[in-house]
Amino acid sequence: MTNYEKIKSICDNNNGVITASMAANENIASWYLTDMVERKQLIRVARGIYLTEGGDQDDYYFFQVKNRRCIYSFSSALYLHGMTDRVPFSKEVTVYKGYNSSHITDDTIIHYVDKSLYEMGVTECSTMFGNAVRAYDKERTICDLIANRKNIDVEVFSKAVKNYASDPERDYRKLRKYARMMKISERVDSILEVL
Repeated sequence: MTNYEKIKSICDNNNGVITASMAANENIASWYLTDMVERKQLIRVARGIYLTEGGDQDDYYFFQVKNRRCIYSFSSALYLHGMTDRVPFSKEVTVYKGYNSSHITDDTIIHYVDKSLYEMGVTECSTMFGNAVRAYDKERTICDLIANRKNIDVEVFSKAVKNYASDPERDYRKLRKYARMMKISERVDSILEVL
């Protein structure tokens, strides 16, 4: 199999997407990707990210490939978990305090947390195109919403909490554990009592 055929195979198995690191993992030199762009066999959508003509324009996936430290949170996590019917206007992500986010120039909303809380509740979700991205799990997302309630749209907050409460896969034990770690146990308990 030639390197061009390997690239096409990777694209076929990845919704029409290939990254420079995927090619490198297969020992394919990056100039093959550049050559395929010049031949109009691939489209360069961002640095190190390439797409076939019929490939999926998956902004959530592309953003995270470029910004590996960003974890989808708040409205973006709600959207990825199917806990809201609103498509967010902006991507919302969380990074650890001290992370230099100056290179993120689009309208992404960035939240900063202590490093001790940064990895708590990270899970893998699928975008609407089936690509895997990192987001906070449902319990962490609910805790984030409760901790920042005054900055959250009332309707979004209410619907998210009700959706979580009716979710058969909810994990109240994990929710309470996260609440303790985030020092918001009383607020979480008061909302759970209402539900």
